Amino acid sequence: MTSFATPKEQQTAYERWEMSSFVDDLGQTRTLKPKSEKNISDANVLSKILENARKEAFEKGIQEGFTVGMAKAREQAGAEKQAFMQLMQNFNAALEKKDEQIAEDVLALALDIAKSMLKIKLNVDPSIILPLVMDAIHYLPSVQKPARILVHHDDARILRDYLAEELLSQEWQVQEDSNIERGGCLVETGANQIDATNALRWKRITEALAQKNDWLLP
Repeated sequence: MTSFATPKEQQTAYERWEMSSFVDDLGQTRTLKPKSEKNISDANVLSKILENARKEAFEKGIQEGFTVGMAKAREQAGAEKQAFMQLMQNFNAALEKKDEQIAEDVLALALDIAKSMLKIKLNVDPSIILPLVMDAIHYLPSVQKPARILVHHDDARILRDYLAEELLSQEWQVQEDSNIERGGCLVETGANQIDATNALRWKRITEALAQKNDWLLP
């Protein structure tokens, strides 16, 4: 019985690849693998390669992202630390400024109290003018004529009563001046003058304390 092979162009895809085996030169039968199976195998290999590449890229991306993220986190932490340190410095400066302001207020209050007490003492103890005048005279490097002491008229009487002999021995003249407040004086010689008035002495005290506190103000 004669068998006619179906022409290749008339075969179905299955028939074209259905050939199962052939005999090689050694007489061994080899099975032919259809091209579709090779393509599938190649596709699997390529898929694995792509999957490995994807995983590698993913892991690399994760690592790079972690490195970048950590760098940004450190940068942000540094900026936040700097901001916090600046805040603490501002807070400490505010506290110091507040402490300074409190100290200034306390000192101003102390000066007001001292001034009030001194004015009361001047009224209660008129003899306070005596050591003041003697100190002013001692500050003079030399006494040149004419030499005079200008004081309030009430203090002039006290000087004449208690220092008459001392003043006469050095030829000091006691002169009354209504512009000079009680408890203060001006000592004048031919070459020098010492201002020991209450206002000027108080000004020297307040300036030494870096304060502005007028003697004439209550």
